Amino acid sequence: MIYEMCNSQTRFDLKKYFLYTLFSFFLIATTLILPAPSSYGQYKILEDSHTLEKIHHAIDSIYDLNFEAADMLIAELEPVLHDYPGLYLLKAFYVRWKYQPIKKDQQSFAMLESYLEKGIELGQKMLDQDKDNVEANFFLMASHALLAELYVNNGMNFKALGQAKSAYNYIKIGFEYIEQYPEFYFSSGIYNYYREKYPEENPFYKSFIWFFRNGDKARGLEMLKKGAELAVFTKTECYNYLFHIYLRYEDKPLNAIFYAEILKDKYPHNLYFLSNYIENSIRLHRYDGLYPYIAKLLESDKDYYRYHGEIFYGIYLEKAEQNLTAAIDHYRIADELGNKNDSRTPHYDSMLFLGLGRIYKTLGQKDKSKDYLKKSVKSAEYIAYRKDAQKLLDD
Repeated sequence: MIYEMCNSQTRFDLKKYFLYTLFSFFLIATTLILPAPSSYGQYKILEDSHTLEKIHHAIDSIYDLNFEAADMLIAELEPVLHDYPGLYLLKAFYVRWKYQPIKKDQQSFAMLESYLEKGIELGQKMLDQDKDNVEANFFLMASHALLAELYVNNGMNFKALGQAKSAYNYIKIGFEYIEQYPEFYFSSGIYNYYREKYPEENPFYKSFIWFFRNGDKARGLEMLKKGAELAVFTKTECYNYLFHIYLRYEDKPLNAIFYAEILKDKYPHNLYFLSNYIENSIRLHRYDGLYPYIAKLLESDKDYYRYHGEIFYGIYLEKAEQNLTAAIDHYRIADELGNKNDSRTPHYDSMLFLGLGRIYKTLGQKDKSKDYLKKSVKSAEYIAYRKDAQKLLDD
């Protein structure tokens, strides 16, 4: 399995789901609302509603990409939580959203890595004094999980696997605390779903995951819905993953759009959530009123989001306006943007190449169409997109 991962980062979808990013965003929030152990009197401040409110506002500000507000809130929290592991997870959460995508030759990489390593150091100190400290176990799981994501996103797959295994040592604890802490519905739901779904779509890995306890996809989805209903800090991530699962794995865009709309409306400045909403609308063939949203991506100062926007605009021109020449032009602009600042991602490439394959098929250019459709199939991370390209290839 390790060698396969090193040879194919595209197929290493585990980088986002299943082993470690099961918890990527949730980790910050949940760790901050667990009650502090009595042996750590200095952390009882987390039971103070005023401090928790600031933490909540900081997280919401980060989700909405309002980093100026987040800066002020974190500055107020720092003297209160100065040696608390949750502070470093909050800072990691901030860096992760502000500088995405994070690459290893950037200053943000070292910054994020150092915050997570500090979280591990402080979490281990707590655990050393109390081996049954649930909170310390959770901090360690969180930090290892986010480090795994950081490493695999940068092709450092051996280091990522080591962090993923470390995270799993702490993952199982959350199953025991769902009733006391509704925030655990998120982690438990994500694990239950992906533990079964990932090897279904990638049979190669079935023989390598025997040491992970079995999951239950239906139960996983129900847990996520429970989290969306009852959780406070992890509610956003429950919405986010319900959207993702229903749209890309279950291919049920009507189920997904409910969650995509909630996230778009609650965090209007978050271009990641906006991009998801646009993608979902396209899957439903809902083009009316969509261009103003696409324009927000096209106007972004980040190549990463303009790359998304050009792909969506190409689809819009192709499908809504039937302007195939203009659509090709914007697909090509997207392809060029993908090479800037490492903005390219397999999932979005699959949509880009699928669009070009469709158009060239319509234009009767069979060889070009076939080449692009094959590239789409190869890039596609999710069956909902892979099957569209394959169907056109087979016709």
